[in-house]
Amino acid sequence: ANHNTFPYATQLTLAPVMHKLTSLEAQRVTSVLDETLANLNFLSFLPESPPQPLQDDIMTSLQEAGANQTKSCLQMLYKLEETIKKSKESTFGNAYGNDNSFEIGEQLHNNTRTLCRMLRKDPVAMDILMEKGGERSDLILSFCQLIRDLEAITFRSLSTTVEEEVAEREKLKDLRDKEKEGDKDRIEIQSNLNFQRAEKEKEVAMLGQTISKLKAELHDIMRTNEIEVANIEQTAKENVENARAAHTVRSEQLKEQITKLEESIKNLCNNNAESEKVLRKKKNKFETDLTNLIAKYDADMSEKQSTIDEMTLKYEKEKAEYLELQEHFDRVDANAGTAEAERKILEEVAMLNSAADKILDDAAAQVQKRIRGIIDRAIVAKLKKKKGKKGKKK
Repeated sequence: ANHNTFPYATQLTLAPVMHKLTSLEAQRVTSVLDETLANLNFLSFLPESPPQPLQDDIMTSLQEAGANQTKSCLQMLYKLEETIKKSKESTFGNAYGNDNSFEIGEQLHNNTRTLCRMLRKDPVAMDILMEKGGERSDLILSFCQLIRDLEAITFRSLSTTVEEEVAEREKLKDLRDKEKEGDKDRIEIQSNLNFQRAEKEKEVAMLGQTISKLKAELHDIMRTNEIEVANIEQTAKENVENARAAHTVRSEQLKEQITKLEESIKNLCNNNAESEKVLRKKKNKFETDLTNLIAKYDADMSEKQSTIDEMTLKYEKEKAEYLELQEHFDRVDANAGTAEAERKILEEVAMLNSAADKILDDAAAQVQKRIRGIIDRAIVAKLKKKKGKKGKKK
């Protein structure tokens, strides 16, 4: 068989053997089996008695691929199968009951071999059948596997020498002896296992009795628990009903109390609203008076500050004149040495110093008053902000 023409044919690598005649026989047999496997592989993709739409689809695909001979051969194959099926039905299952049926069978065999040769030469047609044919039958796949196994066994049997066969027989005998020894060990292990199983069954029986007693005790406990649970549920039900009744009474009382409190709150809100209006009017009046007072204080302080600035300038000017006069009279005293004039000048200077000190003291007092006024205005502003926030919260 030519395995290169179709990739699905089973290939078998022939190992070198000792006898040439045995090797040739093995190759002939394996070649026949290879060809049979390839043909079976081809035929496994053919759908068995497909419906007419599927037949038309397959034939159309083969015609488009240019496989007209394969198409004609396949059509003839389906016709022969249909003829044989009708012949079987007419002869109650004996398809070869007459000469006509035998000839049809021969035609079917020849047509099948021809179709296999065409598929081997035309991989495109084979691909179409693989695509359109659907899943292959598990029975034919199993049969192909059996043919492969038969091929391997036949090849191994034909390619084995006498010496190798004797060695295999001896090896098989050793394996059988080992199997017998294994059977003896298995029997001993089985008897030991049966003994242990009997012991375990006794233990299981004792444990079963213990479990039965425990189940009976558990049943009694569960029954007692059920009675206790029923009593508890009954008591809880009574308690719930009593609590529900008490809750209803208490709820009615609280609703009445809430109604009274709401009315009281409403009256208080109305009264407080009127009081709040009066207090807000007073607060606005106080704020207006305070603002006017602060403005007046600021005007007075500004006027005082202007007076202080003028007196300070006057003091500086008189001080400069005093220094000039002092320098002059110092020169005069140095020149004339008249003590009386010096005394008078000193008295005048002392008077000027006293006046200047008084001016500075008055100016410092006015500055302190202004600073206190600024601080007081800041405090009043903070108090106004706090009162405003409290009013918003109300």
